[in-house]
Amino acid sequence: MSNEEIIKFQLPDLPDTPGCYIYRDINQSVIYVGKAKNLKKRVSSYFAKIHSDPHINNLVANIISIEHISTDSELEAFILETNLIKKYKPYYNRDLKDDKNYIWIMIDKNEDFPRLQIVRSKTRKNAIYLGPYHYTMPVRRILSRLRKIYPYRTCNRIIKEVIDPKTNKKIIKSSDPIPCLYYHLGLCQAPCAGYISKKKYNQNLRGINTFFTKGHNELVKTLKSDMEKYTKRYEFEKSADLRNKIQDLEYIKQRVTIEDTFTDENAFHEEKKKHKLKALGELVNKLDYFDLKVQENFKIECFDISNIQGKNAVGSMVVFVDGNPAKNLYRKFKIKTKTTPDDFAMMSEMLSRRFKHKSSKPDDSFSINPDLIIIDGGKGQLSSVYKVLTALNIDIPVVGLAKQNEDIFFIKDKEGELEFVQRRLNFNSDGYFLIQRIRDESHRFAINYHRKLRSLGQTASILDDIPGIGNVTKKKLLRAFGSVEGIKHAKDKDLQTIIKNKSTIENIRKVLQFND
Repeated sequence: MSNEEIIKFQLPDLPDTPGCYIYRDINQSVIYVGKAKNLKKRVSSYFAKIHSDPHINNLVANIISIEHISTDSELEAFILETNLIKKYKPYYNRDLKDDKNYIWIMIDKNEDFPRLQIVRSKTRKNAIYLGPYHYTMPVRRILSRLRKIYPYRTCNRIIKEVIDPKTNKKIIKSSDPIPCLYYHLGLCQAPCAGYISKKKYNQNLRGINTFFTKGHNELVKTLKSDMEKYTKRYEFEKSADLRNKIQDLEYIKQRVTIEDTFTDENAFHEEKKKHKLKALGELVNKLDYFDLKVQENFKIECFDISNIQGKNAVGSMVVFVDGNPAKNLYRKFKIKTKTTPDDFAMMSEMLSRRFKHKSSKPDDSFSINPDLIIIDGGKGQLSSVYKVLTALNIDIPVVGLAKQNEDIFFIKDKEGELEFVQRRLNFNSDGYFLIQRIRDESHRFAINYHRKLRSLGQTASILDDIPGIGNVTKKKLLRAFGSVEGIKHAKDKDLQTIIKNKSTIENIRKVLQFND
């Protein structure tokens, strides 16, 4: 088939979508693979004129057939192009490189905490190489965005995970243990300072590896599967972290192209804001009984209870403003009136204390009432809270979130006749993800506080056995070292900043070793 016939019969069938195009010669061998934001426009440009570059003219003269693979985004096309080049090794992809080497993303597996670098040759043994890629700039732009989702290090520090001979536990040794600027920018999790384990750090690198080798969709699919597992195991903090990663990856896929700048932070945040407002809109539309409107500074408060058989019972209040967590407004409640299992009474106590507390400070949690209240629980918890709000003459929409099917419940008051109304959000909708995130955050906050009180109770009993340590010193030690484990492994010189008596330090060593 001649070039004229190709133009006549094949070009009109090409879509106006992103994707990859494949050129074959008379022997049906793949001679060139390329990506495009618009397949029809890009491929047509090859045949529209005589090119100044003789290599391109030679390529065009040898094209006998055209194939294409459509993708959801230009970013997906970019990843697919690389994989196709590795698969087919087309002649003209090697020839049309302007006398430059392709670039590779190198993950140096020779290190305990591998660096990620862009290189032009594969010289390092036991290293993972992603690529090759034609151009440096698009790769750097993608990595700059991915680094916010999966932080990694690029420094030359020597960081090793070793076994401490004294404790027989893994510790991290670094040539410089002070976190650098990238840590404070959220681009590195400071393995040099021991802020992240080797296992978790390598999980970040695996995420980047999956993105470049299998593409966005496969990575998101894996993350969603893991998110569901964590949610079923009530590991809500891990689940919420994965949900945030999925949302950021969706932004990369849907809103950013290779030609666009990946570093436009304003655009990124504006898009996320629109996404949150859309989610709020979906949620509010389901609550059609209430006169709710999504407006600026839309405030949601979500309440949850955590206890074991009534012991160390705590309540949590998490606050979301415009769909984003406002952690400075979070509050914790130590339940005072109940020591036996009674979630309804505990929820009533917490809501009563929250709305009886008055504050004139503009930045205080209690100074501004929420637009919506969410209760983690079903009809029983919802009824308890409704009675409290009614008694306090507070008119704020309140809904319950049932755990089983994650249905929303609210109460209709028809002239004194109360009626439960059930609503279900569409699975995978923005509103569904938002209310999941709010619920999971309230769980996380409550459970962490509960665990802390439990731990402090256990800790207190151990430290109480140590002669020479009173309540004040006990609090100072816990504040300085975080836990009994931290106190046990603290150096004498560090302990001496709080305790001057050497015999008391010796008592600490003896008691904590005995309780090990």
